[in-house]
Parts: sequence; structure tokens; C-alpha cells
Amino acid sequence: MKTSKSKMIQTVIALLIMFVAGFIIPTWGPVTRMGVQYLCIMVGWIYLSIITGGLLSSVIALTACVIPGYYTAASIVSTTLGNSITLLMIFIFIMVYIFQKTKTGEFLVRWLLSRKVVNGRPYLFTAFFFIAIIVIGAVIGSFGIILLAIAILDALAEVTGMDKKNDWFRFLLLATVALSGTTEVFFPFKPYAALYMSIFDAQLNTIGAACDGNTWLITAAIMAVLSFVILMLLARFAFKFDLRRMKELDVSVLQTPEFKKMSKKQVIVLISVILTFFYPFILMLLPKESGVYLFLNNIGQNLFMGFVICLLCLIHVDGEPIAEIGDVFKNGTNWQIIFAVGSVIAIGGAMAADVCGVATWLLSIFQGVFGGMSIVTVVIIVCLLSCIITQFFSNSATAILFLTALAPLAVALYQEGVNVSVFPALIGTGTLTACLLPSGSGQSAIMLSTDIFADDGQQWALSKGIVVLVAVTLAIVASGIISILVL
Repeated sequence: MKTSKSKMIQTVIALLIMFVAGFIIPTWGPVTRMGVQYLCIMVGWIYLSIITGGLLSSVIALTACVIPGYYTAASIVSTTLGNSITLLMIFIFIMVYIFQKTKTGEFLVRWLLSRKVVNGRPYLFTAFFFIAIIVIGAVIGSFGIILLAIAILDALAEVTGMDKKNDWFRFLLLATVALSGTTEVFFPFKPYAALYMSIFDAQLNTIGAACDGNTWLITAAIMAVLSFVILMLLARFAFKFDLRRMKELDVSVLQTPEFKKMSKKQVIVLISVILTFFYPFILMLLPKESGVYLFLNNIGQNLFMGFVICLLCLIHVDGEPIAEIGDVFKNGTNWQIIFAVGSVIAIGGAMAADVCGVATWLLSIFQGVFGGMSIVTVVIIVCLLSCIITQFFSNSATAILFLTALAPLAVALYQEGVNVSVFPALIGTGTLTACLLPSGSGQSAIMLSTDIFADDGQQWALSKGIVVLVAVTLAIVASGIISILVL
């Protein structure tokens, strides 16, 4: 009862911030009345998201965005939910849902981990485990790969007789959570990546520029490689794992009868995912004057992905469709993120406008903070703050606040020739490293609630687990430095 009452009071406060505070709080410096209103809408939206969840708060935020007058009811719908990014995100959610539901991802992970070359080589198994986490996780996302990792580790504990609370099991699972950024936002068109880039785009669009997806992808790839290398060095030399039983394990036991051979459905789904996810890169390989290139380029990735989804719903294997159209649209789409992206586009677009003055104000702050610093120093500070702050607060809220504050500086840096597309990738990945406390992320909360982290699991995360966080943080910092200097 007390919790319900407290939640109601906080909800009312959040609504007052969104709808009333903007009319009361005085303006300051270059920030106009409209700017104050949109700042209050953003703060209230994030606060309400933490209390009630993203979908409800985002719909309310979109409604509030009409009040200051920058948008009309019609323009806010077309600007946020009616754009091509939103459509692509819906189709991506559906493709990932089909990939998971047909167990195509689990098949690939089990196949990789059950190779005979791994027998008697626990550190090679560890390497294969991380490769599977990064490669398959980049498609199915952090939550999907964490749940899959838990299932694999549970199976390993059962067949080896090893204690689930063994340091090695905890190391593998905590590293999987720390790599959430790499798995969740590896591709620039994945939902959270699109959400984070849209914040910078709101500012960059004012000068006719936008974030570069290729920069994002290269930065993410460097992060993945460096994370893998550093984590393997930790596993081999920093931790003293007792892996005697793993040396005796025949890893083929992970390839149960269900996962002995890829089904026709899984083959078709795997080909579909490769074609749709790597669509932009397939185009890069085709001659630009060829008819195939012109045809595919005119269709675009979003419509091509939608077409492939329709084919998967039409194709029958063993008398059943690969996917059910009603099921995939009902259960496959995360509307919470869809509407969150819409809210970011609306609020960010308004605050970027000259009539609000917010961009000018934020720019003056960060020019004062980072003025005189080299771009490498700025990158290091941004990476460290992203990885540290997110351990204590909601990762998405941390990313949105951080990106919103830095977005005006992106315009100035872009005009100086800096590839600012590196920053959303760094912040997006850094704020998804939360792995020490359950408050940092849903991924961390899932991890700490497992049998693997029972009893002294929280203490382990804050002692030995922090070494894993440092390793991933170093990989993010190093990838940021390399990307900002080379790209």
C-alpha cells in the first residue's frame, strides 16, 4: 500500500514537471520559455519512465510536446512515428523475434561450443563462448544472449557437476552482461543505436549533416575485438579458475538431438537475417551502375526487410508457415522502444531549434568544460563517465541525458572536422556496461537473480567482477581513441 501511494505521488510529480513546471521556472541566458518547457518535458519523461515504464511515459511525453507550440498534433506524429527509422525498427524487432523463436540463434551457439577442437581445452572453450556471445548477440540483442548464456552455463554445470557459483561461471556471465553494449547496439540500425543516434541527428540536421552508420559499425567492431582480447587475457592470467572438470568434458553433449542438424526453417531464417541485416554492406559490394544495385537501392533496407518478413509468413515448411503474421506483429515488436525513439526525436528536435535556445546554452557549458582539451582527452572523459555513471542509474536514461547534453557540442566539433559519429557509439556502448548493481540495468538484475550469483554474488560482482568492468571500459576507451584518430 505504501509503495502504491509513493508511486502515485511520484507519478503526479513527474506529470507536474512535464505539463506545469515549464510555465513557472524562469528562463535563463539564451534559453527561452519554449526551451524551458521542452527541458521540463524531457526531465519529466525520464522520471516517469523510471516510475511507470517507457510506453506510457513516452505517449504522455509526445502529447506534452504539442503544448509549447513547436509541433502540431499532425506534425508530431509524422515526424516521430511516421518516419522510415521507426518502420525499420519495427521490422528489425520482428526479424530478431523470428530468429529467436525458431531457435536459430541457440542452434548456432550450441554448434559453435560443441566443436571437438574445444575438448580438453577450457580456455579455447572460453574463447568460443565469447565469440558466440558477440557474434550471435549482435543479432538477437543483449537480453536474448544473456538468457541463452544462462541456459548454456546451467547445462554445463549439470553435465560437469561443477558448482554454479564457481568463479569461471560468474566470470562468463558477468562478462556477457558487461558486453551488453556490444551485443545490443553493434549494428547502427538496431533500435537502441537508432535511438542514440537520433539525439545527435537532431542537432546535426540543423547544418545538413547526420551520424554516419559506417563509423558506428567500425567503432563497435573495434570495441568487440579489443573486449575479446582483454577478457581472454584476464581469463588466462588474472583469474585462477579451477577447470579440471571442463578438461574432462566431451562438449558434444551440448549438441542435444534438437540441435544436431539445422532445420529447413532455421536455414531459411538464417539466410533471411544475413540478407536483411547486412543489406547496406551487400549494396556496397555491388557495382553502382548495375541493375541489381539500382533496384535494391530504390527499395531501401526497411521495405526489403518488410518484404522478407512477409515471405517468411507465406513460406510453409512441413505444412506450417515459418512465421505467423499476427504473432510476429503482436509479440515481436517492442513498442516501448518505438515510442521512446519517437519521444527522443520530438524532444531533441525541438531543443535543437534556435527558438528554444537550449542548444546554445548547452554548447556554452561544454565549450567551457572541454575548451582547450584535445579531442582524445574528450573521448577518454566521455567513455569513463559513461561506463561509471551507468552502474548506479538507468542505462537508457544515462545515455539519453549524456547524449542530449553533448549533442550541441557535436555541431561545433563536426564543423572542425571531427567525426562526431564516434560519440553516440561510445556512449551507447558505455552506458550498457552496467554489471555491478541491479539498479544499473535489466541485464544486471537478471544476472544477479540467477543461481550462479546466489549467496555472495553481489559481493563477488563488486570485488572480482569490477575487474571485468575495467577490462571492457579499457576496450571502449581504446576503441574511441582509435576511431576518433583514424576515421
